[in-house]
Amino acid sequence: MKLSVRLGYAWKSVLVAALGVLVLAPPAVAQDARRILRVVPSADVSELDPTRGANLISRIYAQMVFDTLFALDGNLAPKPMMVEKHVVSPDGLTYTFTLRSGLKFHDGSPVTTRDVVASLERWMTGTSIGEQLKLRVASMAVVDDLTFTLGLNQKFGLVEFMLAGPGAPIAAIMREADARRPASVPLLNPIGSGPFRYVASERREGSRVVFERNPDYVARAEPTDGLAGARVVKVDRVVWTIMPDATTAASAMVAGEADFWEAVGPDLRSFLVRRGITVRRTASLPSVAFIRPNFQLPPFNDVRARQALALLVDQDEMMPAVAGEDGKWSACHSFSVCGSTLGTEAGSEPYRKADIAKARQLLAEAGYRGEPIVLLGTPQLAPINAMTQVLARRLQEAGVNVDVQMTDFAGMLQRINARDKPIASGGYHLFPYYAIGSSWFHPLMNVSLDLACAGKSWPGFPCDDVGEALRQKFLAAPDDATRVAAFEAFQQRLWQFIPYVPAGQFDVANAYRPNVTGVLDSVFLAYWNIEKR
Repeated sequence: MKLSVRLGYAWKSVLVAALGVLVLAPPAVAQDARRILRVVPSADVSELDPTRGANLISRIYAQMVFDTLFALDGNLAPKPMMVEKHVVSPDGLTYTFTLRSGLKFHDGSPVTTRDVVASLERWMTGTSIGEQLKLRVASMAVVDDLTFTLGLNQKFGLVEFMLAGPGAPIAAIMREADARRPASVPLLNPIGSGPFRYVASERREGSRVVFERNPDYVARAEPTDGLAGARVVKVDRVVWTIMPDATTAASAMVAGEADFWEAVGPDLRSFLVRRGITVRRTASLPSVAFIRPNFQLPPFNDVRARQALALLVDQDEMMPAVAGEDGKWSACHSFSVCGSTLGTEAGSEPYRKADIAKARQLLAEAGYRGEPIVLLGTPQLAPINAMTQVLARRLQEAGVNVDVQMTDFAGMLQRINARDKPIASGGYHLFPYYAIGSSWFHPLMNVSLDLACAGKSWPGFPCDDVGEALRQKFLAAPDDATRVAAFEAFQQRLWQFIPYVPAGQFDVANAYRPNVTGVLDSVFLAYWNIEKR
């Protein structure tokens, strides 16, 4: 195992020195510090097209700058957002939507149904979530500037849920010209109609993202509830400063140079709390950890190697390393989230106890002969860093020749998204990952459960026609009770196929200073309603 697995733990030896430097530094001059929320995000946003950004930071960015037809409330139920009203025909096949009047894009132009239809068409093409609606859409038609219809070829009980943007990418509404631009043309100056405006002139890739309050945004009259209801922005600017090093971020929080920090590393929670900083989970559900194999390369294209991997993951060992001594965690062998509506652990019984000897045997049966196994990780996200180290040790115990390759998070994303790449050219065998539970508990937006063999699945690129048929049966279910039963059958198949190995669930905490108030408990992190005293 390479020494790069040790990256990310150097903060312990330099924290005091770093704090001393920052505390002694004079405060920056600001036009009105109380009107600027200074944030250390979990990562930089690399995709500005909201219909293409497929990770959590893209999801948070997208809901700031863009609006959606519906939004999820605190119970993960869809509620109208841009929509004033909608009517469903008695046969359930025709939806008629009417937009709220007075909606404007950031450039002052009105939002019309032509923008909506173009945006939905873009989102439905080329995304795992959107394509599930596209399969069922027979027509979309503009009636007038505020009204459009959506016709289905079969009844589908998840239309409003999908339009609420339950995962990423989301069905965000952009200008028609932006939505219809060629796929090869990047979106560099995103113009949405959401509560914040993206300030392109202040963007510094890998360093800084700036948002301004949208003065033309008209919040809904309903009380705030999750991501639904009123989105009232109470600061003038939100400034993201990218700080990949956790030491630097903690130092900035203590010194008052940052107000809010997403995704606090477990080893720093107690340190921050002792200095009067609030550290807590704001997401509706805990985050889920998992190990994803690459199905395009041996040995993990063989189910016996994936079974071996499942027998090596000991959640009671993995989760304390991920969550830290003061963090909340629990073992969970569900392909949803334990404690949620779909949180069954059916089918996991053979894999709830680690068995290194059997794992070694299964690897040999799958044809593994000691060749290097490339395990990708990043020191920039503490949970992935910890999972990488624990998994590397377990693989070594089973006789695996582990090549741990650590990179920055952007580089990791680039590599895992490269399909059919051989090891010699930057390919990989395994990577640990985690996702916020509210975007992963449902097989619609848990894109790692897309098992279709069309070559468009999430990194790792599994293919299982039997499993995909069961997923489609779940998606076609007419009501919640039927969905629960359908997911039980799907879960059983998933433990036979093993698209990834669940590694437990844990709280990812956010941190904010005492003068910050109004931080919402919500589906995803929201920057409206927040104030600084």
